[in-house]
This record gives sequence, structure tokens and C-alpha cells, in this order.
Amino acid sequence: MTRRPRRRWRRRLKGLALVALAVGAWWGWRWACPLWSTPATYREALDPDAGTLLVVGDFQRTSFFESAVLGRERNDAERARLVRALAGEEGAAGLLVLGDLVFDGSSCGDWAELDGLLAPVREAGGVIVVPGNHDYWGPDRFACARLEERFEGLAESRWRRVDWRGVALLLLDSNEDALGEAAWAAQRAWLEETLAAIDEDARVRRVVLAMHHPPYTNSTVTEDEAHVQAAFVEALEGHPKVRLVLAGHAHAYEHFVVDGRHYVVSGGGGGPRVELLDGEQVRHADRFEGPSPRPFHYLRLTPRRGGLVVEARGFRTGQTAVERVDRFVID
Repeated sequence: MTRRPRRRWRRRLKGLALVALAVGAWWGWRWACPLWSTPATYREALDPDAGTLLVVGDFQRTSFFESAVLGRERNDAERARLVRALAGEEGAAGLLVLGDLVFDGSSCGDWAELDGLLAPVREAGGVIVVPGNHDYWGPDRFACARLEERFEGLAESRWRRVDWRGVALLLLDSNEDALGEAAWAAQRAWLEETLAAIDEDARVRRVVLAMHHPPYTNSTVTEDEAHVQAAFVEALEGHPKVRLVLAGHAHAYEHFVVDGRHYVVSGGGGGPRVELLDGEQVRHADRFEGPSPRPFHYLRLTPRRGGLVVEARGFRTGQTAVERVDRFVID
């Protein structure tokens, strides 16, 4: 009478052991593969002679849990197609990525997949990034190592300035919790000091802020980021050269004008797209009209004497051609 229960327990224990072994092997691959793989290196430089900068946000793959349990779309084919379009942009100065390059920042496997995906872009020119929240996922020392071994600029500082053709790009880290209180305050002080210096610099005609978390969005998944508004948006008061603020995080394309500044959410790199609020529920008036989910897309920034031209190019699911999604000029 006691043998059958014992056999059942043994089978259960064996099953649990196999599951634990499989999970351990999976996580071992994700964390320990630096022992036998070499990370790609990305040249963090912009071509000063090229007239257009490319911008994209949220390359992250849809995780198995998101796809199988939450029913979110999986866009591997669209990610690859977008990268081909970026690599085909001849004469671009480089690529700015607005964070969330991977789903799990501690996963070597996720980074290895991204390295393969971005190989055509990496070979075409420089790649500069701002970190996203997913890029910090997992144990901090693993996530930071994955970022810093690929992007040397992030090893030196999480916030920095890049000058290009009369435009000052201020690259910020909007991950307050990951930075900690002291670093967050230091970044805010750096931003204020840098903006004051730029006001007196006649060589700089316009300033573009780039970060991951959007101060304004109509996303149904995430809300306006109050910590970004308090730390960064409030610091812009009295600095007229700041004309454009770029962010990702919300997997959509949105264009707002607040207090005379343009705020663009560009999260169309292939992460599972989100629905946006509409009708009376919208938090902000979106200058881009169109249903959600919005197209997969990237941006082209082109400085000209008359202003900064911002063009969004992309495609919807099932479309064969990459085409203009939106275009506007900032004086």
C-alpha cells in the first residue's frame, strides 16, 4: 500500500529535478556565456561630415512570458527588416538608440542575439545609446558589464554630451533607481551646468535631449514619467536652444508640443507595440494622427539653416515598403 505513493513522489522529484536542471542550464547560458563568447564592440562616434542622424528606440525582443502568457506580439521579422532599412540609409552620421536594446540586460544570450541583429548597422557607422530600464534588468553587475563592454562611453559616464553639426546632443540616463540618489543629483547638476554653458556657445544652434523614459505619453501601458519631468523638463526653463526631447520606452510613435518644445516618443524598434489612449481619455494632444498600434519606425534628424528636420520612416505589419510616416521642421 505504501509503494505506489513512494513511486509517485519519486517521479515527481525526478520531474522537479529535470525542470530545475533545464532552468539552471538556461540561466547558465544567459549569464555565463562570456566565458566562451566575445561581445561586439560599437564605435561611439558620429561622422561630422554626414548630414543625417538616425534614431530608434526599443529593439528588445518579446520574451516568452510576454508572448505565451500575456499574448503580446512577437516582432523578430520586423526588427530585422527595420535594421536592414537603417543599414541602407547611405551617408548617415550614425545611429542613436533610445534604450531597451535587449529584454534582459543581464543576459549574455540576449546581448549576443542583439549583436548579430545589429551587425549591418555596426559595420555602417557609429552607434551611441542611452540606457533603458530593460538594459539594467537582472543583477546590476551583470547588466552594467554587458553595457560597458560594448559601449565605452557608458563606462566613463551614464550621461554625456555629443556635438554634431551645430547640434548638442545631451544623452541622459533616466533610470533613477538604477543610478541611485547621489548619481541622479549629479546628473541633474551636470545638465544645468551644461545648458548654461551652451547658452553662451555660439557654435551650438540647437540642443536635443535624449533619454529612455518619456516625460509625456498617451500609452495605456505606462504613464507620464514624473521623475523625468522634475529632473529634466523643469531644468529646461530659460534655455531656448533646447528644441527637441527624444524618448522611447512606450512602444509607439508620438509627437507633442509643450511650452514651445517638441517631445517625440520613438519606441518603434520592434518591442511589443502598445495601444494609446484616445478620445476624452488622452493626456496630451498628439500632433501625429493615426490609429494604434503605431508603425514600426525610426527617425531621421537633419539640421539645416532653416531648422531641424525630423522625419519618421517605417512600416506597418504586412507592408512591403518603408515609407515616410511623419515629417516636421523645428525652427
